[in-house]
Amino acid sequence: MANAPKPLSISAAIILAVMAWPAIAQAQAALMTKLKDCLLIEDGYKERLDCYDAVIPPDPKPNAKKPKAVTECRFLKEQDERLACYNGFVAKKSLPPPATKPPAKKKMMPPPIQ
Repeated sequence: MANAPKPLSISAAIILAVMAWPAIAQAQAALMTKLKDCLLIEDGYKERLDCYDAVIPPDPKPNAKKPKAVTECRFLKEQDERLACYNGFVAKKSLPPPATKPPAKKKMMPPPIQ
């Protein structure tokens, strides 16, 4: 009988997850940077979809559900749907935060003349 590997304890799993977190975050940032570069290509053209597909290769599924992450866009079969999906995620992430207006100055009335 072969020795089966022992399952990790919860604390060991947590330690491994914490150790892997910086690498995962760095990989996600690099992925988003590559996808943002595709925004330089005019929207609606196949070249932009080709750029996205070069970063995340398509893997169409017949009954793909609505994507909850940018990496799930690859499962969409139709090119137009896939392009719109990528645009939705990437454009949402690349928008600058809204600028806040400085508070308006109150206009002070001059004192009454006596």
